[in-house]
Amino acid sequence: MTGRHVWITGIGVISPIGTGRDAFWAGVRRGTSPVRRIDRFDPSPFRSQVAAQIDDFEPLDYMEPKTARQLDRFSQFGLVAGRMALADAGLRDGDGGGDGPAGGPAPERFGIYLGSALGGIAYAEGQHERYMERGIRSVAPNLALAVFGGAAPANLGIALGLRGPILSTANSCASGAVALGEALRAIRDGTVDAAIAGGAEVPLSPLAFGAFDIIRALSSDSNDKPASAARPFDAGRDGFVMGEGVGLIVLEAEEVARRRGARPYAELMGYGSTSDAHHMVQPREDGREAARAVTIALADAGVAAADIDYVNAHASSTPLGDVAEARAIALALDGRSPDVPVSGTKALYGHPLGASSALEAAICCMAIRDGWAPGTANLETIDATVAGLLPGLLREGRDGRYDRVLSTSFGFGGLNAALIFGAVPGA
Repeated sequence: MTGRHVWITGIGVISPIGTGRDAFWAGVRRGTSPVRRIDRFDPSPFRSQVAAQIDDFEPLDYMEPKTARQLDRFSQFGLVAGRMALADAGLRDGDGGGDGPAGGPAPERFGIYLGSALGGIAYAEGQHERYMERGIRSVAPNLALAVFGGAAPANLGIALGLRGPILSTANSCASGAVALGEALRAIRDGTVDAAIAGGAEVPLSPLAFGAFDIIRALSSDSNDKPASAARPFDAGRDGFVMGEGVGLIVLEAEEVARRRGARPYAELMGYGSTSDAHHMVQPREDGREAARAVTIALADAGVAAADIDYVNAHASSTPLGDVAEARAIALALDGRSPDVPVSGTKALYGHPLGASSALEAAICCMAIRDGWAPGTANLETIDATVAGLLPGLLREGRDGRYDRVLSTSFGFGGLNAALIFGAVPGA
């Protein structure tokens, strides 16, 4: 059962620029940043004081009060986005008792692959404060069941009655891409027929935020003008902007999707991952191992570098990372970088760590479907090195035909991942 084609049939998103596929895509096309001063907690002790918060998510709009009380924000995000993706794919919830989605693949052949860098750490931090103030009896009894990375996919599986494998990946900011890639492999090799895959992240708490602030990974030069803080590939960039969100995607073997008349957004064609084996924070300057992840993904997809029509870059807005990534893309595209449109979209939703690559997977799918690639918001003066490596860098969105799309994702620890998306003929 190797060599199966894998279709993307459903998308579920919760983001700072919109909840649901259409609202999210409208926010991407609008091209304005939602970043502002943090009000989730007092940011005054920190160098960076801005973030991309989600302020309009109300759990009771999507679930019963008892369920909302039992789940922390991490698992709530996973449950809601998973159901959105399932509905978008034209599938219905099972009864939570093991029947699986009505009309879809058998529940024992339907897996969940969800990535997160930090899982339920924000909830654990809040419970620790209660413990320190009032003792152990004040701690919520669901704490032990909420903090681990597998909590969100496990709760989603219970709610949907899915009995296939569950895998939670914690590959830093590449977590969502790795989850999607592992789901692709599982469908191809016949382990499952379908999967819900992607990433979720809720890192906006004082300790989690402060940990990144201490190592000067976050932007701090634009506290007085938050909307311009995230500046991918810009000469004035000074760090990434923390965000939160979730992106989950329904993947199905082509024959399974065809059997029920599903209409795909795109095909997930290839996946590659490597490690820099270099440094926990600094990427390899030459971008060699990041480029190799792309080369592996291209080979996995059976696609030549010359076939890539658009690159959605990780582009987290860090001084070292953006340049190293530009070198990696130029190296992997083997001289084609002048011809290929490239953009970084994190100015539009911040950097939600392990969820970012899943949001960007959704963007790639929509770019293929609608024939429009987003620009790079807040790109005023292109970094001189980047300009020489990626002359096709987009400032504004561009209409075009995007049949083969590359998405890159990189995380602390030198963790690299790449995904190839392709148009499905006749879709």
